[in-house]
Amino acid sequence: MIRAQTQTPEYWEKKFHLTDSDIEQLYNHFIETEKPQTIEQLTAVLVKHRVDEEVRRLERTVEGRQIYQPQDIYEVGDELVFPALDFAQGTVAGLRPGFNPQEGNFQVVAVEIDGKTREFVVSYAKPHLLSSDDGQSLIELLDIDTELLYDEYGEVLAEKLGLALAEHSDFVQLGFLWFVESLMAEVNVGHLHLSEAVLEISEGGPMTVEEILPNLDLDPSIDPSVQRFSLNYALYHDDRFDDVGGKDRVAWFLHRLEPKEVQEIPGRLVYRPIEYDPASLSPQLRALEQELDDEWSQLESESDSQPKVLALTFPHRWAGTLPLSARLQPLFASGSAARQRIVLVDEEAEENIVAWVMPEGRYIYGLGDWYEKNEIPVGGFIHLSPADEAGVLKLGYERRGKHREWVRLATTSDNRINFELKRRQIGCEYDDLLIVGTDVVAAIDALWRRAEANQRSIVSLLIELFSTLSDLTPQKTVHAKTLYSALNMLRRSPPGPIFAELMNNPAFQTVGDHYWMFDKSHLQGGR
Repeated sequence: MIRAQTQTPEYWEKKFHLTDSDIEQLYNHFIETEKPQTIEQLTAVLVKHRVDEEVRRLERTVEGRQIYQPQDIYEVGDELVFPALDFAQGTVAGLRPGFNPQEGNFQVVAVEIDGKTREFVVSYAKPHLLSSDDGQSLIELLDIDTELLYDEYGEVLAEKLGLALAEHSDFVQLGFLWFVESLMAEVNVGHLHLSEAVLEISEGGPMTVEEILPNLDLDPSIDPSVQRFSLNYALYHDDRFDDVGGKDRVAWFLHRLEPKEVQEIPGRLVYRPIEYDPASLSPQLRALEQELDDEWSQLESESDSQPKVLALTFPHRWAGTLPLSARLQPLFASGSAARQRIVLVDEEAEENIVAWVMPEGRYIYGLGDWYEKNEIPVGGFIHLSPADEAGVLKLGYERRGKHREWVRLATTSDNRINFELKRRQIGCEYDDLLIVGTDVVAAIDALWRRAEANQRSIVSLLIELFSTLSDLTPQKTVHAKTLYSALNMLRRSPPGPIFAELMNNPAFQTVGDHYWMFDKSHLQGGR
C-alpha cells in the first residue's frame, strides 16, 4: 500500500515549514477571494496545496518508469520506482535466480539507487502487499482525503502557520482574521479624523466599524469585509482609539473620553509585588486565601461561568471597582483588548451600569455610584452571574432590612491608624470578619499615601494593626481575615504575603481558628 508523505504525522508535526511555494499559494488565494480569511481557512488551503504538490511530484516521478511489483519480470536497464521507499528511483543492474523452501522459486534483481545496489524479489507468484494490477492503480491508491488530513493535523498546523505568517510583513492579522496588506482598502488620515468625530458625537462610543463606515465614503467597489478589516486595522494602530468589545466583537471607543480610572489604574489598586514563599503557608491559610479570592493571589482561574459571590474589600470599595479575580474571570470573555466595556444589570432596581473590565490592572471599574446608592459596606457580599447577551452580566447583593450592627471604624491619631467599634446601619449581608470602615476617608488616604511613600513593610503594618485591633476583643486576638482587610486600608496586598509574615515571624502566634496574637518579646524584623 502506497502511503504519501502528506499522510504521515511526521510530515505535518515535525518536518513542516512554510515554503516560498506556500506563500505564493496563500497570496494567490487572497487575490482570488479578495476577502480576509481565518487561520483555519488558510490552513485548509495549505493542506490541499501540499497534497496537490505531492501528487504532481509523484506523477512526474512515475512518468516513463515502471512501478516495482513483486510479481513482474524486469530486464537490465529498466527504470523502476519504489513507492514503499518514498518513491525512490533506480535502474536494474542485474538479475539472478532465487529460492526459499517456504516461498519456492523466484528471481532477484539488483537495482542501483542513489549510487548503492539493493536487491528485490521479482517473478514472485504468491500474493504480496506491494502487488497491484498496474502502475495506474497504485497512483490511484494515493487518493488523499484533504478534509481528513485537516481534521487530524489542522490544529497543530494552524499554530505553525500563524507563527510563520507573522514573520512575513505583507500578511497582517487582526483578531481571528488574516489579510494581505497590499490588498487592503486605503484608510487615510482624513478617514481617521472622521472616525474620531463620529465617535465623539456618540460620547466616545462604543461603535462598530459597520456603524462608522457609512460616514467615511470609502470606495464602494471594495468588498465590505475588506473595508471592515482595513478600518479596524487602521483604528487599532492609532492611539486615539481603543477596542473595548472583548472576545469575538470589535467595538471602538475614544481613549480620551474614557474614565480616568480606565486610562490609569487607581492608586489604591496598584500592587507592588511582595516576595514571599507560598510554601510557608499552612494548608488552612492556603484554603483561607482561596476563600478570599484576591485578584493578586496566585490562584488558578475557575473554569465555570456559574453565578459568583464575593466579599467587597476596602480598596475596591474606595475605587468603585470589583476584583478581576480567579473566581470572576470565567464570567468575562477573554480577548486581546486592553480593556472591555460591559453592562452590569441590577435586576432588582432595573438599572443598567456601564463598567470597564481591565485585565492588566485586574479590576472592573464603574460601581462607585451603585455602592453609594445601596450603601454597600466593606465585607458586603456582591453577586455576579451571566446574562443571555454577550457583554452583559447580572449584578446584585444580599439585600435585607437595615439593622444597627457593630462595625470596626478606622480613625487616625499621630499618623497612626486606630480602630473602634461603633454601631452603623447595615442593609445587606456581609462578612463580619472583613467589615471595616471609616468616617474620615481623607485622613485614612493620607496614611495610605504616607505608607506608600515610606514603603512600609508588611510586618510594621501588622504591628500597628495588632496594637489597635486586638483591643476590640477580650482575648486580644485578631482574625487573619480582619488583618488582611485592615492592612489593605494602608497598603495593597493579597493575603499571601500577610499570612506568610504571620507564619514566619514568631512575634505572631496562632491560637486556632485563624485567630492570632502579637507578642512583642518575640519580634523579628522591623518597621
